[in-house]
Amino acid sequence: MLAIHFMHPEFGNPRMTNALWEAGYNVNHKKVWRMMMELSIQSMIRKKKKQSSYTPSVVYPNRLKRQFHATAPQQKMVTNITYISDGTDFHYLSVIQDLFNNEIVVWQLSKRSDVQLVAGHD
Repeated sequence: MLAIHFMHPEFGNPRMTNALWEAGYNVNHKKVWRMMMELSIQSMIRKKKKQSSYTPSVVYPNRLKRQFHATAPQQKMVTNITYISDGTDFHYLSVIQDLFNNEIVVWQLSKRSDVQLVAGHD
């Protein structure tokens, strides 16, 4: 059991039991737990990998601050990109909307979600 622990310090009770079974020792998991307690064997906890180290290159300030009511046309505009499936392919739709009357001012459809999709608005 100590040899397995030195080779695989991350093994806890279930994996230690499996390793002992593979080595030919037919022992119960409760017996393995008791022996691990007597020998002061604990599994080393592996460090978890970070989900993502991505940081945006540019963070723009929140200028609307949840004040979505506009008092005049073209005073407050918002944009959104969504994808649409036609059954075989995905298409990306970029829309610019005026918050004064919720009118779609301009829209652009593309097969790729890239800079040309949002920069292509006239």
